[in-house]
Amino acid sequence: MLSGGMAKTSAIRPIESAASQLRQIVLDAADGAFIGSEDSLIATLGVSRSTVRQVARLLEREGFLVVRRGINGGYFATRPDAKMIERTVSAYLETLAMDAEDVTVVASVLWVQVLRKAAAVRTEESRAMAEKFTKRVQAIKPHATFEEIRTLEVESRAAIFAVADCRYIELIFNINTAFSIRGFPPRPDTNDTPEHHEFVRAWRNAKLMELTAIHTGDVELGAMAAHHIREIWHKRVWNRVRIAPGAT
Repeated sequence: MLSGGMAKTSAIRPIESAASQLRQIVLDAADGAFIGSEDSLIATLGVSRSTVRQVARLLEREGFLVVRRGINGGYFATRPDAKMIERTVSAYLETLAMDAEDVTVVASVLWVQVLRKAAAVRTEESRAMAEKFTKRVQAIKPHATFEEIRTLEVESRAAIFAVADCRYIELIFNINTAFSIRGFPPRPDTNDTPEHHEFVRAWRNAKLMELTAIHTGDVELGAMAAHHIREIWHKRVWNRVRIAPGAT
């Protein structure tokens, strides 16, 4: 007689094997392609109807499959987008009781590497991007709101990631950012304090330094500016946590 642990392992293996097969079928197909009906997948995977349904639910959660009901229904290939991956992985990290501050430190290390790569590109396109965002940052007023700064920061980050062409680092960075946001209690921003005005001034100077590094191709300046701007964001975020209602 099988022990409980062995029986559980035996029951899981067909699902894992079928999921691996179906995932490969999806990856070999075009996005949106018809994969088959439930009956055809039972035959293809060589498993029971209940196993096919469990596997389909698993791949739906992963973002690899769309199940449509009705006359024109069936199983269709799809691809998980970056936002879905960020949400899913950041939610998983939350179950591990990880320290949100540690995650922001990792994001800071990644950002320094991104700026190094972006500054090393030295193309007309990278210089044009730097000039474009330099004008936008220079137009920021001392009384700009946190949301205005955050929006411009996110847009400039995306442009810098594109210049550096490091999509893997961008994905990991955004997963860390999404997790940090989940870990910090939301609260209304106070935009009329001396601390906020100092944050705007410091962020503006640091962002201009980043853009100058990319425009001039100065890798070491880029690394220094990236480290500096992450310190500014780190301080700002943790100040918000400390003064949130109920925080100590």
